[in-house]
Amino acid sequence: MTRLVILFALVMTATVPAAAGECRATLRPLLTDTAPDPAALAAVRSVCRAEADAGDADALYQLALFHLGLGGEWQPAAAIPMITEAAAAGVPEAQYWLGWQHESGDLLERDEAVALGWYQRAASADHRLALARLADAYLSGELGLPRDAVLAAEFRARQALCLRPALATTGAATSTGD
Repeated sequence: MTRLVILFALVMTATVPAAAGECRATLRPLLTDTAPDPAALAAVRSVCRAEADAGDADALYQLALFHLGLGGEWQPAAAIPMITEAAAAGVPEAQYWLGWQHESGDLLERDEAVALGWYQRAASADHRLALARLADAYLSGELGLPRDAVLAAEFRARQALCLRPALATTGAATSTGD
């Protein structure tokens, strides 16, 4: 069950950068398929490996998903160094994942200070879930942060700006700017 929760959370935290590689573009639809075709998974894994080997940090993060349950594989010890490298290279999804894992303690040592640092790095790249987590943390005084309703509102406003493009493409946006 934990594996499915982690894989689902990875899918839900996805934010597509402006210049997504073939790895990401090909992998994302497979992540939402309840029973992805094994041949398609093998093909995209090969693409991700090639892009990661060429130095694409985002492809490295996508490749780590295979070690976290995609295609039935469960090797977090192989995934974590890949995610850490991608996060250090500036991949916001990887940064958020490390924050989440350091906060929850599921796969990494529980350390709120480390979690906060990763959330802040992801939020600096406008990762919507990192912005939401920091808004909540400031509102409730979590992660070692003081309660600060003003900062919470600022993070929530930044999160709302991240959602606007998604709302516009789905037709959920209204003429009032919601």
